[in-house]
Amino acid sequence: MLVGCASKEPQGVMDVPECRQAADAVARLPGESNIDYLRAQADAYSICMTAHGYRLDEERLNEELTHVAPVQASNLMRGDPGQLIALRHQQLRVSPSMWQPDSAGTPNR
Repeated sequence: MLVGCASKEPQGVMDVPECRQAADAVARLPGESNIDYLRAQADAYSICMTAHGYRLDEERLNEELTHVAPVQASNLMRGDPGQLIALRHQQLRVSPSMWQPDSAGTPNR
């Protein structure tokens, strides 16, 4: 059984320090919600990753979010899961595990 687990390749790419710095450099605006702030960071990260020759794996992103939605919706005490799903969406966008080399070319590191 361990062979099956050990043979599974890690998904995504190595974190690009310049892109992480771009996301971290986004200033938080007064009164800005957590989701809006994380979206601004994810936008900065995405622009940088794209410029470095990577693309967001939309299929994997949607697959991850498909698993998040029922789990969050099953907890009736939390109410509407929309906010948590939106937050998770932005968290995944800044995760190198959701990115892959763009098939149009090789990454420019």
